[in-house]
Amino acid sequence: MSMLQAARQALATAPPCLEAHSRRVALLALGAAKLLRLPDPVLIAQAAYMHDLGKTNWPQELFTKYPLNTFDWALVKVHPVAGENLALELCPDLPPLARALIRGHHERPGGKGYPDGLAEPGVEILLLAACDAYDAMTGERAYRSGGPLSVEAALLEVARFTPARVVAALAGAVVRKAG
Repeated sequence: MSMLQAARQALATAPPCLEAHSRRVALLALGAAKLLRLPDPVLIAQAAYMHDLGKTNWPQELFTKYPLNTFDWALVKVHPVAGENLALELCPDLPPLARALIRGHHERPGGKGYPDGLAEPGVEILLLAACDAYDAMTGERAYRSGGPLSVEAALLEVARFTPARVVAALAGAVVRKAG
């Protein structure tokens, strides 16, 4: 089974918002990776589609709950590792880059992310992190009052943890997707 088939199978039973988010993040990651001329944009997009597999075992109410208690936060913080493990179960020959992207999509420079607190996440990880955060900020979320952020505001937020060239590639991917 291919990576994409495995991800589709796993996401088929997840809430529709999760599959739709994964699809949008994959499209953004593909476009931005191409603009950055990264070596394997298709693999990056496939890993982006799989990035939230660790949420497929969450209780339904966790997708809309706010505020989160300590136990809920523990589930949130472990989903990248759970996603990596599920991806490996579904696709035992998962390439190392895909594993790193799934596991690292919440890493931030300076060790400020999770699950591993990487001091210097690679450009591919930061690209996926940027695409994921951007889509979360510009989409509707039941737990967030005030509605989604504008494209410009979301890109400014992403720029707080992502190198300028990644932000520029994400902005370019957003423009291409809209056009």
